[in-house]
Amino acid sequence: MALGASNKTPVVEDARLAGLAWERLPDPKPQLAVQFYFPSGQDQIVYLGPHAPHLTPKEIELLHGIWLELSNEVAPDEIHHHDVVHFALEELQRDMSNSKRREVIGNLRQHLYKIRNRRVPVLGARGE
Repeated sequence: MALGASNKTPVVEDARLAGLAWERLPDPKPQLAVQFYFPSGQDQIVYLGPHAPHLTPKEIELLHGIWLELSNEVAPDEIHHHDVVHFALEELQRDMSNSKRREVIGNLRQHLYKIRNRRVPVLGARGE
């Protein structure tokens, strides 16, 4: 789907609203990407629904380091990078469904605050 970027709302908000609308679609939901076009000629693609995340080199290095450490601990059992991701996501999901939820949300907010200046600017964000 292609859209012209709004000059009244940031793309991240339009993308969030599009994602919420996608969630209300009946199953089976289509895989969908929204491409926002800007008057400058630039564009930005946002994927709706489940999709593989774009990992930065730093995130890949972090994942690899954790995999390396864990692979030594569980040897001779076989472990892959996706096993580490799957395990971490299940642990996070478990923590969010019990008494650790507030702690998880607080830690996430601290993480987002810490990285806010390292994010690549999003086209159409407020102040640009």
